Amino acid sequence: MAELKAIVAVCDDWGIGRAGEMVVENRADMRHFVRETRGGTVVMGRKTLASLPGGLPLKGRRNIVITRDSSFDPGGVEVVHSIDELIEAVAAEEVAWVIGGGEVYRQLLPHCSEALITKNHVVRPADTYFPNLDEDPAWELVEESGPFEIEPGEGDAGLAYRFCTYRRCAGDGLAQEAVSAEEVAGTSDASSAAPGDATAPAGHPIKTMILYRSRHHGNTKKLVDAIAAAFPDEVDTVDVAALGRNEYPDLSEYRLIGAASGIYYGGFDKDLKRVLDHSLSMGDKVFGLMTFGGADKWHGRDLVAVAQVKMASVLTMHGCRGWDTWGPYRFTGGVSKGHPDADDLKAAVEFFARLREDYGEILEDEWQKRRRRREYERAHPAGGLMANIRRTVGKIAGKDKSGRAS
Repeated sequence: MAELKAIVAVCDDWGIGRAGEMVVENRADMRHFVRETRGGTVVMGRKTLASLPGGLPLKGRRNIVITRDSSFDPGGVEVVHSIDELIEAVAAEEVAWVIGGGEVYRQLLPHCSEALITKNHVVRPADTYFPNLDEDPAWELVEESGPFEIEPGEGDAGLAYRFCTYRRCAGDGLAQEAVSAEEVAGTSDASSAAPGDATAPAGHPIKTMILYRSRHHGNTKKLVDAIAAAFPDEVDTVDVAALGRNEYPDLSEYRLIGAASGIYYGGFDKDLKRVLDHSLSMGDKVFGLMTFGGADKWHGRDLVAVAQVKMASVLTMHGCRGWDTWGPYRFTGGVSKGHPDADDLKAAVEFFARLREDYGEILEDEWQKRRRRREYERAHPAGGLMANIRRTVGKIAGKDKSGRAS
């Protein structure tokens, strides 16, 4: 029986792709992929095959596609329709590499003994994620090389990355149950349930405020409304366009702050940035949500800049295309018409569900610590804990209250 191994490049939040494209360009990682898989067998989903150059199978490898579509027969690849068929097809192989996409990784990972992960140290908008092996007790990091930096001309120059090897822990057996290709494709009831449904993966509730600005076609508002509808007891929303010039929301009770904007002239809405600049506080945890009509680019710099000034932290971002008829686009009937579509909305809800799962308990714990500190400082109007620390440091340094040496 072949040993199944996964190979993938991820961002710091384990995002791997968006709209069928990789979110980081790293040619060193591509050479790493070629070295590991050359002459071997690769297993992928139908959409991953379509995303390869020309939609053609990888040269110098045995290409196997797993799909529920019984009529799928593109030529140049072998097609199987269940994991049982796959296991039988690779029985004589030493290793078979699982190369995507997201649902194929998720369903085949329980059958894998090893995963080669290239960690790109950045967070980019993504709609497809690899399971977080750092949080899975069934896996352990056994080897790590780097950090390296992407060289000029090699993709996203200057971005740091590492090559990591994870292995399934001893005693944690590989999954033996049969899984249909329909489940692999993500169409089973369990995999298609909305995050707010009873069958959806459990996550720790996060009291969240999403501040948004959605001009023109309401593209961004559609994403915000989808998340709020899926998590009605957790998520509040405010359209900053409805606020007065000097009116700002109180965010002190929220564990997580969302900043949602269409992208105008390559950046976040100026009114949203103004409200964030007045409303964010030190230690706030923020995520970005955005829509854009032009080319897929990294548009989160504005949000990161505002958060840094306020000593807040941007955890992650998510974006998708939105119908755009602004400026020159109106002469061509617009771009990205029909977006955000149903898949875009579903991806936004799944993005927030992952936030709940990955950060919920951590954010609640951090917020409670901040609450206790605020209560202490209100009970000690002489300046609170930080003032006491400064006075203590001053005494140790031999300075009086004015800061002069005593």
